[in-house]
Amino acid sequence: MNLLTEFENKLKRDKVDSALVQLNNNVIVEYYRNKKMKEKQHKIYSVTKSILSVLIGITIKKGYIEHINTPISTYFPEINNDTEKQKITIKHLLTMTSGLHFPGNNGMIPSKNWVNFVLNQDMENPPGTDMSYSCGSSQLLSAIIQKTTGLNTEVFARKHLFTPLGITDYKWNHDAQGIAIGGFGLTMKTSDMLKIGTLYANKGKWKSKQIVPFHWIEESTTPKVKSNDTFSYAYHWWNLTSDNEIGRIYFAYGLEGQYIIVVPDYQLVTVFTSSMKEDELSPLNYFKDYLLPYVINSNNL
Repeated sequence: MNLLTEFENKLKRDKVDSALVQLNNNVIVEYYRNKKMKEKQHKIYSVTKSILSVLIGITIKKGYIEHINTPISTYFPEINNDTEKQKITIKHLLTMTSGLHFPGNNGMIPSKNWVNFVLNQDMENPPGTDMSYSCGSSQLLSAIIQKTTGLNTEVFARKHLFTPLGITDYKWNHDAQGIAIGGFGLTMKTSDMLKIGTLYANKGKWKSKQIVPFHWIEESTTPKVKSNDTFSYAYHWWNLTSDNEIGRIYFAYGLEGQYIIVVPDYQLVTVFTSSMKEDELSPLNYFKDYLLPYVINSNNL
């Protein structure tokens, strides 16, 4: 039994809803738990964060944001009376190192104004010192896109990312102020998640058009903060520690096992949607146990 067959058998036995594996722009595995899963808009949870990172890169390319070291007080002058909060930059939000306390989504979601809720939190650490995962940081980034472009984040995404990629069947939820939810608001089809991964594997190009600057892809997916021995964090993208044989592996990761995984040196893109409330790292482990060895062995033949 070859590795791809073993891989598909694992998917069938587990709560994986869908999986697409693309190698050198050719889909080599297409798995759906049932027919509905192919056309379903899946809740992608925090994979939304990585797509938000794509949009930040586009806003910088188009000159709406000068650079990632811009203080967020530029957009939220209400924090100008706090010297520590004045030091927070866009980069700190992207790397989850703002230093702002975040009590979790259960604190933010019931609040009447999510942006104000996040900005009003106490500082736990100086900006740039410690990583603390926060959907609040992502919400501030979505608000910044809206403030700088004059467009709702969803509208900006549709114009500059989704439409060029042919992504039309999606939904992006908003907070009470009409700001697209940056941390977890998107639902998408599996095939459209693959398009996002393909865009990055192809250095930001789609059908010969440069949608995202290649330097942004490199910068935004290169490790900035070490999370543990296995994972590092970049600009709303995760990195998987790997040996030199395979090169860099970066991925978008959402609750219950949603993934877009990119191995640029091998032109390998893998997407999972699943409903794993307990072992949501399983799809990533299947990727490591079956797909990586398959690609390495194929390359060595």
